Amino acid sequence: MRARLFSLVRRFLKPQKPIGSQTQTGYIGEFITWEEAKAGSPGYSDPDIAQRVAYGTIEVLNGRKAYERDSITFETRQYAFPIATALLWASHARGALNVLDFGGGLGTTYFQNRPFLQAVPRVNWVIIEQQTFVEQGKHLFRDSQVSFYSDMREGLAKESPDIVLFSSSLQYVERPYDMLEAVKASKVPMVVFDRTLFSSRPQDVLTRQYVSADIFSAVIPTWIFSEAKFLNFMASSYTLVSKFPASCSTVENDRENRNLQESGYLFVLNGSEYDSALQSPVISENLQ
Repeated sequence: MRARLFSLVRRFLKPQKPIGSQTQTGYIGEFITWEEAKAGSPGYSDPDIAQRVAYGTIEVLNGRKAYERDSITFETRQYAFPIATALLWASHARGALNVLDFGGGLGTTYFQNRPFLQAVPRVNWVIIEQQTFVEQGKHLFRDSQVSFYSDMREGLAKESPDIVLFSSSLQYVERPYDMLEAVKASKVPMVVFDRTLFSSRPQDVLTRQYVSADIFSAVIPTWIFSEAKFLNFMASSYTLVSKFPASCSTVENDRENRNLQESGYLFVLNGSEYDSALQSPVISENLQ
């Protein structure tokens, strides 16, 4: 196994080069169009980013690190218990778990929650990512319960997930509400958001995130969602179960004093078994 992983390192990891040249970091500016916010940068689609993430993932697969996030590896897991709770709740009905992880990199949330997943007899973890990540993932995760697609709608149609995760991913999509419409149309029973940027403004705001070179130097168009607009959009098909603080936050990096919040939300499909459970008299009596 180790020999094969090192051969993959040689095959897929080229010598690293700086990505961009900016010295400023954080959330800066406001823009009218996505193209304007891109500023000529390939952003998150730069192949070098996927290569750096792959290097960290190999450290995890070899057992030298607990998990990886944004190319940074960690000795111990930083748990996000609301996500772990949602995963276990979603697995309860069938004794199995079918996850669609939108923008999941090379398995960040999967590895973060792997101790809890051991309690589930059958796990199918599908990651929707850009093509550069899909190529890396298909080689690193051969014969694994983790698989990859580059198209959200294809993943929804083929996998019929029990739960969709958006963990620090939806704000980096040019048309985020198109992704949410696809989830609604597929009637996914449970949807979880984590590490997602919001403000109290009535409309979404488009900014740029200047990423530190310690992670990977890049300029990425980023949405700051109107919380009121977002919640109203979700309410037509989903019941809000819980709002919770992000597992880790970057709002202190906003350079425009916009009073942002980085939050998580757990939603269940209206009329689903999870929605019915919330209305159960037994549960209500136990909570009194």
